[in-house]
Amino acid sequence: MRRPRHRRGPRNRPRTRQAGRCGSAGVPGGRGRTRRHRRRDAATLRALNPDLVYVNAPGYGTDGPYGYRPAYAPAIGAASGLALTDAPGVRSAVTTVAQKKTGAVRCFAAAAAVPVQADGIAALGAASAILLGLVARARGRATGALTATMLATAMHAILDQVVDYPGKPAPREVDDDAWGPCALYRIYPAAHGWVFPAALADKEWPRLTAALAAHADSGAGPGARADLDADPRFATAAGRAEHEAALADVLAKTFGTRPAADWERDLTAAGVGCVEVAQRSQQTIIQVEPAAADEYCVTVHSDVFDSHLRPGPTTRFSRSATSPKGFTHAGAHTDAILTDLGYGAADIADLRGRAIVGG
Repeated sequence: MRRPRHRRGPRNRPRTRQAGRCGSAGVPGGRGRTRRHRRRDAATLRALNPDLVYVNAPGYGTDGPYGYRPAYAPAIGAASGLALTDAPGVRSAVTTVAQKKTGAVRCFAAAAAVPVQADGIAALGAASAILLGLVARARGRATGALTATMLATAMHAILDQVVDYPGKPAPREVDDDAWGPCALYRIYPAAHGWVFPAALADKEWPRLTAALAAHADSGAGPGARADLDADPRFATAAGRAEHEAALADVLAKTFGTRPAADWERDLTAAGVGCVEVAQRSQQTIIQVEPAAADEYCVTVHSDVFDSHLRPGPTTRFSRSATSPKGFTHAGAHTDAILTDLGYGAADIADLRGRAIVGG
């Protein structure tokens, strides 16, 4: 349910109910008590339009002591455990003031990654709930009011940490220096830049050892050309896990012999996952590197920035009708939306004249 920009107040409630009567899906603003007071709750709007897909998207829930409280990404990151995902050692280092200060910095850094933080995860959860409701309705499967809380969506993102069961293997945790969870899935410094190999599968081990032996610089010094394939400590997955530190040491010396870009090229060609670590944000990369822009972006027009790049559709099929648009100023579509809701030109002018809608 798209909603025109409008002012707050009791005289706006008929507009909200009209939108509920004509809309397809809605995620009303405000928290539970406020929505009921303004008659934007599920019962009121679905009484007007039984086919309306109504999605609650609060911070903590729809009731209880925290149901009416606002939520912010740092608080949800802390409450769900999301902040500890990339800094698990922090929880056991809280004895001294120095540990607490260091832990606070590490937690902030771990939770500050723009692509993976509670606001973005919550938005994805709410959008998924809307799509679920629309698909269910299209298939004749009626749903009640749907709920996607900010807290629950953050916990879904780390289900491997939240869900427990008998015999569950110990989770891999990022080391204290945040290089990665294990020797075969972590960052290493290269001769130029940083490299990230990802070779966890047993079938990848012989490919990795062969590629390292073939490409490591022979003049790099002791340990950099160790024959990993012949070392009995690393012959099995269990052995590699047992001698994790020794394996990481050998790999660090080996990767330090050549530039990261060379390792990415040669290991990828050998069928081993490996990338040069980008020291810029994804948002920057997809807009300044032509190959990335062609794959992930589309050019759109904006009333503010004219022609510019923006992320394209996540999935693109031959018959997809998705059409990304450039953004515009708030309220730019007020007249079009009100017209769709059945208001005539005179009615819209009256609403504008009384400052009920803007834009």
